[in-house]
Amino acid sequence: MLQRSRRGLSPLLAIIIGLIVVIVAGILLSQLYFSYTATISHRPACNIEHIDLVYVGGDDGQLVINVKNVGNVRIIELWLETSVRVRCWRHPYTPDYGGNTNIPPGSTGAIVCRIYEEISPGRTFTATLRVTFEDDSVQKYPIAVRAR
Repeated sequence: MLQRSRRGLSPLLAIIIGLIVVIVAGILLSQLYFSYTATISHRPACNIEHIDLVYVGGDDGQLVINVKNVGNVRIIELWLETSVRVRCWRHPYTPDYGGNTNIPPGSTGAIVCRIYEEISPGRTFTATLRVTFEDDSVQKYPIAVRAR
């Protein structure tokens, strides 16, 4: 009778190699999962809800920008970047040129600016709204509005 020799891994060695592969795959998947959840859980974002520019006489206009915090990070500053002379405030206090705000996630806030140059009825005003979040991230939104 012929005896066949079986060559291959012993069952114990196969189990050990299988366990090592499963552990390494688990570690890699958990790292990927925690990296993904950290990325999606921290989301600064806002929407410009309304912009209105009203001509008030001379070359002056009053600009109102309403923003909504649609992310999950608090907005700490709204700032209007423009080449013309402006003075901005947020109710109830009056810092010059924008300044500190406190718009928690899900809330809305407004910045009101007095524009002292180049405004007349029908004229378009362009600027950039800079939004700073509590995590020190900054987003810039270009705006264009026609004076009424």
